[in-house]
Amino acid sequence: MDDRLPDYNSRIIKIYLEYIGKHYSEIDIDSILKYAEIAKYEVEDPACWFNQHQVDRFYEILVTKTGNPDIAREAGRCAVQSKALGALKQYMLGLMSLASVYLLMGKLYAVVSRAAIVKAKKLGPNRVEITCTPELGVNEKSYQCENRIGTFESLAKLFTERFARIEHPLCFHKGDKCCHYIITWEKTFSLFWRQIRGYSLLLSIVISSTLFFIMPVTSWIFLVLSCILLNILLLYFSEYLENKKLLKTIKTQGDAAENLIKEINIRHNNALLVQEIGQATSTILDIDKLVNVVVGAMEKRLDFDRGMVMLAQKDKTRLAYTRGYGYSKEQEEILRQTEFHLDNPESRGAFALAFKEQKPYLVSDIAKNGKKFSKRSYQLAKKMGVQSLICVPLVYEKESMGVLAVDNVKSKRPLTQSDINLLMGVASQAAVGIDNARSFQKLHESEKKYRELVENANSIILRRDIRGNVTFFNEFAQKYFGFTEDEILGRNVEGTIFPSRESTKHELKKITGLLRQ
Repeated sequence: MDDRLPDYNSRIIKIYLEYIGKHYSEIDIDSILKYAEIAKYEVEDPACWFNQHQVDRFYEILVTKTGNPDIAREAGRCAVQSKALGALKQYMLGLMSLASVYLLMGKLYAVVSRAAIVKAKKLGPNRVEITCTPELGVNEKSYQCENRIGTFESLAKLFTERFARIEHPLCFHKGDKCCHYIITWEKTFSLFWRQIRGYSLLLSIVISSTLFFIMPVTSWIFLVLSCILLNILLLYFSEYLENKKLLKTIKTQGDAAENLIKEINIRHNNALLVQEIGQATSTILDIDKLVNVVVGAMEKRLDFDRGMVMLAQKDKTRLAYTRGYGYSKEQEEILRQTEFHLDNPESRGAFALAFKEQKPYLVSDIAKNGKKFSKRSYQLAKKMGVQSLICVPLVYEKESMGVLAVDNVKSKRPLTQSDINLLMGVASQAAVGIDNARSFQKLHESEKKYRELVENANSIILRRDIRGNVTFFNEFAQKYFGFTEDEILGRNVEGTIFPSRESTKHELKKITGLLRQ
């Protein structure tokens, strides 16, 4: 069995943490995550997955800190109230039926865990059977079964306001082939009153019809009016309950839809960012202009308060601020006057480490984790008001060129692994563009030196096309033959530099033949 396979989504851990924050607020979350070898930014990223070793250590420290052996099931019972479900909760509410939610559990469960195969079967209008069989090679523990039971219980609260009843006749952790759950839930209050309304209407019709031939007309009319009034009251009450439930569902779906729309907008902006930077790196061959475009696209498309690009000097001993956004004039001036040393082996700043080690760094809380860096870097971060930071290297063909950094000072949105992945892609494209620009600059400088060498040579240097027209005429040749560049360019060498006669043509052909050899 391999305990290092990423089988459990970060949503599971986030549900636990929300439960801890609500019921055990005195517990230090950071120490729990550190023991479990989980980074806080990984928990905030719904695209992040953890292995069995990590979740086992997480559960172990939770039980130790809380002294609650039933915490797995209790946390599972809070699943439907958790913000961690996000768009998944909206999807479940969109099914409009609790039975549909349970019957689609095989599909829903795969969103949060790859560790088990889940199948569901309907046993009645409010009763289903679910089987969970651990995948081969997965070392699932009994507490995870308890957490699953708590989650199945909590799903009923989406529709009935009450937990479902769970029977667990077979358990994989007790030697059976799979975990077998029989889930039963109560009918909703609104459904109960709707049935009462139906029975009342049917009973009123039967009684009124039967007593029509027995009771006096006046009494019968009074009875009919009473039945009508009763059914109207039942109708309004059941409709009130239905509308109340519907409004709650709509509100919940609206909140989830809002989060989903935000996520879609983020993905759309990320795609446009990659496209804009890709176009810039393929067309712009000036480093300053390229960096301006990259930073401008980041400011426009990314959800970070501030961002900047720092490039290394030619000798790779210093990092210098090149371009940024979100900074005040005073802050930009501080950055321009600050150089980060790359030649100091003792340097432990985030920028220097990212550059030298060619890997990204995420600091989720400068106040807690910033002291790991050098004193100078920590003081600068405090001076700039940095709260959290991502720093990624600009690397092309194993050569570091600089760093790209973003941080949040106003926004409370936590930085995640997905942010790092996106920025690594941006940095990679930017590095390619910077390398292209530097190569073009070197070529341009070489051409300039070559032209200066040719122009200043104490020899006649000219170039002509196949028809004999002059295309280049250096300064020494201009002085020697007495032609300016404007006078000679485009004219034939015969009749200008050399006299126009047969012997000249013969000599030129002879010289041309020798040059071709």
